[in-house]
Amino acid sequence: PKLNFGEKATVNRLRIEDLPELNRGNPKPRTIMDIEKVGGATDAVVEGTIVDVREGSGLLKRCPQCKRVVQKGACLLHGKVNGTDDLRTKAVLDDGEASMAVIFNRAVTESVLGLTLEECKRRAQEAMTTDVIKEMIEEKILAMPMSVRGNVLKDDYGLMMIVSEASFVNVDVKEEATKLLTELEGFQ
Repeated sequence: PKLNFGEKATVNRLRIEDLPELNRGNPKPRTIMDIEKVGGATDAVVEGTIVDVREGSGLLKRCPQCKRVVQKGACLLHGKVNGTDDLRTKAVLDDGEASMAVIFNRAVTESVLGLTLEECKRRAQEAMTTDVIKEMIEEKILAMPMSVRGNVLKDDYGLMMIVSEASFVNVDVKEEATKLLTELEGFQ
């Protein structure tokens, strides 16, 4: 979230006990177009289908100082570093009307894969390539309906959600087909 203060604004620090209790609740799903219109969202839920798993997904190394992804043993800012292992998923979610990039951190990727970072490292060592983890992510989520929750940012490249929770959505194919048929009959 961005806050803008005019020159006449005053800011006071509140004590924790003066704040209302945070009720995280369960927000209702929104469309990507809806979020696009307002330029982003905080704690949004979007349902859609994963249509692409991007490069940069899977097992990777991060700079221990700035947490940027280490490429070829070097951090862009800190040069040659001994990176720490991490997992992430970069994907595209489409809700039928629009699409946006989604980023799953280590915890969400582990949850979706059903594997820990250590198990992923072991499997990559056995296969002698980290590509096996990206392939596992693709097999698990590509073309799958999912519900994702997180903060959505908008930049020059479009919308991007930093996902805090992700789950697979069970679709009742019969019900969806009936609904689609009803909609199509209305156009005749």
